[in-house]
Amino acid sequence: MSDNKPKPSQVWGKRAAEFYEEVANQTILVAVSNGKVFKGDLVGVDVYDLIIRQESGLELLIPKGNVIYVHRVKN
Repeated sequence: MSDNKPKPSQVWGKRAAEFYEEVANQTILVAVSNGKVFKGDLVGVDVYDLIIRQESGLELLIPKGNVIYVHRVKN
């Protein structure tokens, strides 16, 4: 007996790339797997990494594999 029901989509809603585009050049918090939280402006994203610029001007390259969450900072 064949089941003709459509399979549920594995992806729905907002995509990660859309979120990162929305917060580009805005201040975010990035929590990483060692428990630290970094604050800075999101200045770059690629398949594997995020780049934030902290208030001091220091730019951090954060591997996405270490990211627990990304949170937009309300101004």
